[in-house]
Amino acid sequence: MKLDLSSEAITRRLQQVAQLRALCLSLANSSLGQQVQKQNPDNPRVQRTAKALGR
Repeated sequence: MKLDLSSEAITRRLQQVAQLRALCLSLANSSLGQQVQKQNPDNPRVQRTAKALGR
């Protein structure tokens, strides 16, 4: 498998990552995501997500 390392391809992948991150944080900020944060405050992944959300 050949990986495209052109500047356009790298820029496109970085934009996709930024969009996925925004989507994940949006889902984590939903009512269900907030419920999970309250139920599992000691979970390292929950703590990392809360930190990314600025909590």
